[in-house]
Amino acid sequence: MIYEQTGGNPDAPLDEWSIHPPSPCTGDILDIEGKTNPGETIGMAVSFTIYTPVIDNEYRYVFKNIRIPGGSNSFLVRSQKVDDLNFIVHMFVDFKRSFDAEGGIAEFFEKNVPAGNYEIVVEGNAQDGEKEVKIDFVATQTIKADEEGNFYHKYDTSALPDGEFTVKIGDSKKIITLMPAN
Repeated sequence: MIYEQTGGNPDAPLDEWSIHPPSPCTGDILDIEGKTNPGETIGMAVSFTIYTPVIDNEYRYVFKNIRIPGGSNSFLVRSQKVDDLNFIVHMFVDFKRSFDAEGGIAEFFEKNVPAGNYEIVVEGNAQDGEKEVKIDFVATQTIKADEEGNFYHKYDTSALPDGEFTVKIGDSKKIITLMPAN
């Protein structure tokens, strides 16, 4: 999986951190907590990969109600086995960016995305003969520890597909399996 610099101090010491519930379902709110230096700012990245089918040489995946936090954040989408990538955001108005692929890979990266709830469509043309397209997603943000070094963050999983995803805090990562909602 791809990881971009998540901001914060990359050399910050990180004591053990945890995610609750340990076996979440789609739609659960994850409580992420841990300890570092007092007042430290550390980076957090959430990443996952999906495989979406190709129909009539086109691929499409829709995320509904993606919540982007304010502050220092970034969002990366990388499609593989494609000719191009269209990244469409629906909020108050539609915003569309298109990218051609190099070597079958097209990518969109944006920093400091305004806070809000978005619908995001990732679509485009697959390479000839492909039956599915691999799409990697990485969202990053910073988390600030309190005056005692404790950090706490709530992460909403309702926009994520079931399956494995990775949460990375500083240089430490945990793989979580998100079960389908009941």
